[in-house]
Amino acid sequence: MSVDARIGLGWTGRVMQLLSAACTLVLVNILFIAGVLAGLVVLGIMPAAAAAASVLLRDRTGLEHDGGAARSFVRVYRRSFVRANVVGVPFLVAAALLTVDALVLPALEGPAAAVLTALTASVAVLIVGVVLVVVALLERYDGRPAALIRYAVTVTLASPITGAGVIIVLIACGAIFAVLSVLLPLVGVSLPLVICVRLIDRRLAQLDPQHALAKTRPGL
Repeated sequence: MSVDARIGLGWTGRVMQLLSAACTLVLVNILFIAGVLAGLVVLGIMPAAAAAASVLLRDRTGLEHDGGAARSFVRVYRRSFVRANVVGVPFLVAAALLTVDALVLPALEGPAAAVLTALTASVAVLIVGVVLVVVALLERYDGRPAALIRYAVTVTLASPITGAGVIIVLIACGAIFAVLSVLLPLVGVSLPLVICVRLIDRRLAQLDPQHALAKTRPGL
Protein backbone atom coordinates (compact mmCIF):
# COMPACT_ATOMS: atom_id res chain seq x y z
CA MET A 1 0.00 0.00 0.00
CA SER A 2 1.36 3.39 -0.96
CA VAL A 3 2.02 6.23 1.47
CA ASP A 4 -0.80 8.29 -0.08
CA ALA A 5 -3.22 5.42 0.42
CA ARG A 6 -2.24 5.05 4.07
CA ILE A 7 -2.70 8.77 4.66
CA GLY A 8 -6.11 8.61 3.01
CA LEU A 9 -7.21 6.05 5.60
CA GLY A 10 -7.08 8.65 8.40
CA TRP A 11 -6.07 7.42 11.84
CA THR A 12 -5.69 3.85 10.60
CA GLY A 13 -3.23 5.14 8.03
CA ARG A 14 -1.23 6.89 10.74
CA VAL A 15 -1.17 3.69 12.82
CA MET A 16 0.07 1.75 9.80
CA GLN A 17 2.77 4.37 9.22
CA LEU A 18 3.89 4.06 12.85
CA LEU A 19 3.99 0.27 12.57
CA SER A 20 5.93 0.56 9.33
CA ALA A 21 8.42 2.94 10.96
CA ALA A 22 8.84 0.56 13.91
CA CYS A 23 9.46 -2.37 11.56
CA THR A 24 12.03 -0.32 9.67
CA LEU A 25 13.86 0.46 12.93
CA VAL A 26 13.97 -3.23 13.86
CA LEU A 27 15.12 -4.18 10.36
CA VAL A 28 17.86 -1.54 10.33
CA ASN A 29 19.04 -2.70 13.76
CA ILE A 30 19.34 -6.27 12.47
CA LEU A 31 21.10 -5.09 9.31
CA PHE A 32 23.53 -3.00 11.35
CA ILE A 33 24.49 -5.99 13.49
CA ALA A 34 24.86 -8.14 10.37
CA GLY A 35 27.01 -5.46 8.72
CA VAL A 36 29.27 -5.19 11.75
CA LEU A 37 29.73 -8.96 11.84
CA ALA A 38 30.32 -9.09 8.07
CA GLY A 39 33.17 -6.63 8.53
CA LEU A 40 34.64 -8.71 11.37
CA VAL A 41 33.45 -6.07 13.85
CA VAL A 42 36.30 -3.55 13.53
CA LEU A 43 35.94 -3.13 9.76
CA GLY A 44 32.16 -3.31 9.86
CA ILE A 45 31.20 -0.59 12.33
CA MET A 46 31.66 2.52 10.18
CA PRO A 47 30.17 1.20 6.90
CA ALA A 48 27.27 -0.35 8.81
CA ALA A 49 26.63 2.93 10.63
CA ALA A 50 26.84 4.90 7.37
CA ALA A 51 24.42 2.52 5.65
CA ALA A 52 22.02 2.58 8.60
CA ALA A 53 22.08 6.39 8.72
CA SER A 54 21.47 6.58 4.98
CA VAL A 55 18.37 4.40 5.30
CA LEU A 56 17.06 6.18 8.40
CA LEU A 57 17.42 9.62 6.80
CA ARG A 58 15.30 8.67 3.82
CA ASP A 59 11.53 8.82 3.65
CA ARG A 60 9.31 5.83 2.96
CA THR A 61 8.70 6.77 -0.65
CA GLY A 62 12.41 6.99 -1.40
CA LEU A 63 13.07 3.61 0.19
CA GLU A 64 10.26 1.97 -1.74
CA HIS A 65 11.64 3.48 -4.96
CA ASP A 66 15.04 1.89 -4.26
CA GLY A 67 13.61 -1.53 -3.48
CA GLY A 68 13.23 -1.28 0.28
CA ALA A 69 15.37 -0.64 3.33
CA ALA A 70 17.36 -3.89 3.08
CA ARG A 71 18.48 -3.35 -0.51
CA SER A 72 19.30 0.28 0.16
CA PHE A 73 21.36 -0.70 3.22
CA VAL A 74 23.33 -3.38 1.35
CA ARG A 75 23.96 -1.04 -1.58
CA VAL A 76 25.31 1.74 0.62
CA TYR A 77 27.30 -0.70 2.80
CA ARG A 78 29.13 -2.10 -0.20
CA ARG A 79 29.72 1.28 -1.82
CA SER A 80 31.02 2.98 1.33
CA PHE A 81 32.96 0.07 2.85
CA VAL A 82 36.49 1.21 2.00
CA ARG A 83 35.89 4.95 2.35
CA ALA A 84 34.03 4.58 5.65
CA ASN A 85 36.85 2.52 7.12
CA VAL A 86 39.49 5.02 5.98
CA VAL A 87 37.48 7.81 7.62
CA GLY A 88 37.05 5.68 10.73
CA VAL A 89 40.76 5.01 11.35
CA PRO A 90 41.35 8.15 13.49
CA PHE A 91 38.29 7.35 15.57
CA LEU A 92 39.45 3.78 16.19
CA VAL A 93 42.79 5.13 17.39
CA ALA A 94 41.01 7.68 19.60
CA ALA A 95 38.75 4.96 21.00
CA ALA A 96 41.78 2.83 21.85
CA LEU A 97 43.48 5.73 23.62
CA LEU A 98 40.31 6.58 25.56
CA THR A 99 40.00 2.94 26.61
CA VAL A 100 43.55 3.00 27.96
CA ASP A 101 42.77 6.24 29.80
CA ALA A 102 39.65 4.70 31.30
CA LEU A 103 41.74 1.81 32.63
CA VAL A 104 44.50 4.00 34.02
CA LEU A 105 42.49 6.87 35.55
CA PRO A 106 40.90 4.85 38.42
CA ALA A 107 44.41 4.20 39.75
CA LEU A 108 45.16 7.92 40.01
CA GLU A 109 44.32 10.10 42.99
CA GLY A 110 44.07 13.78 43.85
CA PRO A 111 43.07 16.86 41.84
CA ALA A 112 45.03 15.73 38.79
CA ALA A 113 42.88 12.62 38.52
CA ALA A 114 39.70 14.70 38.59
CA VAL A 115 41.02 17.05 35.92
CA LEU A 116 42.15 14.19 33.69
CA THR A 117 38.82 12.42 34.14
CA ALA A 118 36.90 15.53 33.16
CA LEU A 119 39.17 16.08 30.17
CA THR A 120 38.82 12.48 29.02
CA ALA A 121 35.04 12.64 29.34
CA SER A 122 34.93 15.89 27.34
CA VAL A 123 37.09 14.43 24.58
CA ALA A 124 34.93 11.29 24.49
CA VAL A 125 31.76 13.37 24.12
CA LEU A 126 33.35 15.41 21.33
CA ILE A 127 34.46 12.29 19.50
CA VAL A 128 30.98 10.76 19.73
CA GLY A 129 29.52 13.96 18.25
CA VAL A 130 32.06 14.05 15.42
CA VAL A 131 31.50 10.37 14.60
CA LEU A 132 27.75 10.90 14.33
CA VAL A 133 28.24 13.90 12.04
CA VAL A 134 30.65 11.86 9.90
CA VAL A 135 28.10 9.04 9.67
CA ALA A 136 25.46 11.52 8.53
CA LEU A 137 27.83 12.98 5.94
CA LEU A 138 29.46 9.89 4.45
CA GLU A 139 26.81 9.19 1.82
CA ARG A 140 26.07 12.85 1.12
CA TYR A 141 29.49 14.27 0.26
CA ASP A 142 32.30 12.91 -1.88
CA GLY A 143 35.15 14.84 -0.28
CA ARG A 144 38.38 13.22 0.82
CA PRO A 145 38.38 11.54 4.25
CA ALA A 146 40.55 14.25 5.84
CA ALA A 147 38.30 17.02 4.50
CA LEU A 148 35.21 15.16 5.69
CA ILE A 149 36.62 14.79 9.20
CA ARG A 150 37.62 18.49 9.33
CA TYR A 151 34.13 19.50 8.26
CA ALA A 152 32.57 17.17 10.85
CA VAL A 153 34.74 18.66 13.61
CA THR A 154 33.79 22.18 12.50
CA VAL A 155 30.09 21.33 12.47
CA THR A 156 30.32 19.73 15.92
CA LEU A 157 32.12 22.70 17.48
CA ALA A 158 29.74 25.16 15.80
CA SER A 159 26.61 23.33 16.99
CA PRO A 160 26.58 23.19 20.79
CA ILE A 161 22.77 23.08 20.99
CA THR A 162 22.56 20.19 18.55
CA GLY A 163 25.41 18.49 20.40
CA ALA A 164 23.56 18.86 23.69
CA GLY A 165 20.45 17.42 22.06
CA VAL A 166 22.42 14.41 20.81
CA ILE A 167 23.88 13.75 24.26
CA ILE A 168 20.42 14.02 25.86
CA VAL A 169 19.05 11.56 23.31
CA LEU A 170 21.84 9.08 24.00
CA ILE A 171 21.37 9.36 27.77
CA ALA A 172 17.59 9.02 27.47
CA CYS A 173 17.89 5.97 25.22
CA GLY A 174 20.42 4.44 27.61
CA ALA A 175 17.99 4.92 30.49
CA ILE A 176 15.12 3.42 28.49
CA PHE A 177 17.17 0.38 27.48
CA ALA A 178 18.32 -0.07 31.07
CA VAL A 179 14.69 -0.36 32.16
CA LEU A 180 13.35 -2.13 29.06
CA SER A 181 16.27 -4.34 28.12
CA VAL A 182 14.07 -6.31 25.73
CA LEU A 183 14.25 -3.34 23.35
CA LEU A 184 18.04 -3.44 23.16
CA PRO A 185 18.33 -6.23 20.54
CA LEU A 186 15.41 -4.76 18.61
CA VAL A 187 16.24 -1.04 18.35
CA GLY A 188 19.34 -0.63 20.51
CA VAL A 189 21.27 1.07 17.70
CA SER A 190 18.61 2.21 15.25
CA LEU A 191 16.46 4.20 17.71
CA PRO A 192 19.15 6.55 19.05
CA LEU A 193 20.77 6.69 15.60
CA VAL A 194 17.63 7.81 13.78
CA ILE A 195 16.98 10.63 16.26
CA CYS A 196 20.60 11.78 16.37
CA VAL A 197 21.22 11.78 12.62
CA ARG A 198 17.97 13.62 11.99
CA LEU A 199 18.96 16.29 14.53
CA ILE A 200 22.35 16.56 12.85
CA ASP A 201 20.80 16.56 9.38
CA ARG A 202 18.61 19.52 10.32
CA ARG A 203 21.63 21.40 11.61
CA LEU A 204 23.61 20.61 8.45
CA ALA A 205 20.77 22.03 6.37
CA GLN A 206 20.99 25.26 8.38
CA LEU A 207 24.76 25.54 7.96
CA ASP A 208 24.96 24.52 4.30
CA PRO A 209 22.27 25.59 1.81
CA GLN A 210 23.55 22.91 -0.59
CA HIS A 211 22.93 20.14 1.93
CA ALA A 212 19.32 19.68 0.85
CA LEU A 213 20.53 19.18 -2.72
CA ALA A 214 23.14 16.66 -1.60
CA LYS A 215 20.37 14.59 -0.05
CA THR A 216 18.61 14.15 -3.37
CA ARG A 217 21.50 12.72 -5.38
CA PRO A 218 20.35 9.80 -7.56
CA GLY A 219 20.86 6.39 -6.03
CA LEU A 220 20.96 7.64 -2.43
